[in-house]
Amino acid sequence: MDRTEPRANLRDPLAERLIGPGKTFETEQVTIAGIRQQVFRHAPRNLAAIYRKAADLGARPMVVAGDVRLSYEETFARAAGLSQALRGRFQVGPGTRVAIATANRPEWVIALIAVTAAGGIAALVNSRGSAEEMLHAMATAGCELAILDGERAALVPDPPMSRIVIEGERASLRPGQDADFAELSHAQPGIDLDPLDCDPSHGAVILFTSGTTGRPKGALLSQGALAHAAALSEVMGTMQDLLYEEELGIAVPPDRASMAGPAVILTPMFHLTGMLPVVRGMSLGATIHIMAKWNVDIAFDMIEQSGLSRVAFVPTMLWDMLQSPRATPENLAAIRSLAYGGGPLNSELVAEVRRRMPKSLITNTYGQSENTGWACSLSGEAYLSHPQSCGWACPTVDVSVRREDGSEADVDEAGEIWVRSAAVMSEYVGDPAATAATLIDGWCATGDIGKVDEAGLFSVLDRKKDMVISGGENIYCAEVERLLFDHPAVREAIAYGLPDPRLGERVAATVVLETETSEAALKAHCGERMAIYKVPREIVLTRESLPRTATGKIDRANFVKTARAAREEK
Repeated sequence: MDRTEPRANLRDPLAERLIGPGKTFETEQVTIAGIRQQVFRHAPRNLAAIYRKAADLGARPMVVAGDVRLSYEETFARAAGLSQALRGRFQVGPGTRVAIATANRPEWVIALIAVTAAGGIAALVNSRGSAEEMLHAMATAGCELAILDGERAALVPDPPMSRIVIEGERASLRPGQDADFAELSHAQPGIDLDPLDCDPSHGAVILFTSGTTGRPKGALLSQGALAHAAALSEVMGTMQDLLYEEELGIAVPPDRASMAGPAVILTPMFHLTGMLPVVRGMSLGATIHIMAKWNVDIAFDMIEQSGLSRVAFVPTMLWDMLQSPRATPENLAAIRSLAYGGGPLNSELVAEVRRRMPKSLITNTYGQSENTGWACSLSGEAYLSHPQSCGWACPTVDVSVRREDGSEADVDEAGEIWVRSAAVMSEYVGDPAATAATLIDGWCATGDIGKVDEAGLFSVLDRKKDMVISGGENIYCAEVERLLFDHPAVREAIAYGLPDPRLGERVAATVVLETETSEAALKAHCGERMAIYKVPREIVLTRESLPRTATGKIDRANFVKTARAAREEK
């Protein structure tokens, strides 16, 4: 394999004004886990540095969730109590894996701080999953303890580990094995959070990515990766503020600047897009507003009451907001920044935003859990001129397009996108083969097919992995197919995505039957064993075998192309 150093990335022109010797965001080269990386010289390198700074913010509001409001002082006092209990009663120390599976709520934040301050690793389990999925994730991560809310504790009543249960009255606590979260996390006089000062390479969280082979993989992100991603969030926000002022001619008020604005959690907190804003919010002293689940009226409440001006969204959310009767010119004008990730927005949606929100800056960011969300980004007029592009490589991030042999592709030549930065994951937990195939000489092979043009703008052309993005959720076809195959009436199955005006894509499947069954029975079979959003919205039943390639494999590409074309004709 040719592993020569690739050509240097062309960057967003704004980056040169902020990054460099003596500038606002000065960088330096460091060696972490034997790999040379570029980091921000004055930014925190681990979570302890972030926590110590945040713990000093006293009465400043930190977490708002419905009627619950916690200051920084209150939040860190509760985290200190829980962290002490984790260390003393449950022997949580450096490297101990602790599952966190709760709905979006303030206790999730307290648990994350307490676990990582003790040096433990928080396994962020999909709280929307089935009992089987949650137990498999805990086993994959090697969890020795689980922090669950009442609903999840009732769903998984007897895991092979101790539980700390939020709303313990809703679950039967096992004597001598389980504990009530409220009792452990109350503030105690004289006890302050004492975070372990970990090396940047020390593990912090495990994020579960949908598995191409039918099971999710656990991506281990280090404390250094999270700290760097939080710092990079600040840099990218500052660049967006400058661009907003220059392109729209409107000054950004100091209290609405990227560094000061609230962090709003609109997606599940077990996702990178739910977890990273919490870390970023703490690093900047922002107020973290938590939405239990997506609700368009609560979003408009935040716009009207909390000064929300920056919205990180998936297309489904923006679609819902524009359809709402509360989408008045005044409310829409309050939104200064619209940021999203993933594939290009529907052209009709972009046109609607430009018509109804002319003073909003659209930003597209490309990244994955494996690289803590940051690879490329594009904003403003550059985005509108290149709507199919995901942007320039972000500061401190190297992005390359590689051929099958690992050599660098030419300009405008398609290949696999590779990413290298201080925010790249450490490994797939318990899966050395997948780790070796993904992490190559400090680079992360993303599995996405893309290209880069003469201006340094990257585009994602296709997903190398068979994946559907529905309502912002990544759903791997192999996982759906695995469950369908388990049904005794199924001989063959193929899952795929179909266009959906609201969700972007919806999961569908075609099943070749061995014996009689119904679409409803197959949906129920899947729904018992996987998160509801992964269950196919429609299942086509047939007795005809699926088309095959010359090597005997299912001809997925042609089948899906034909299925989509047939649906568009209806």
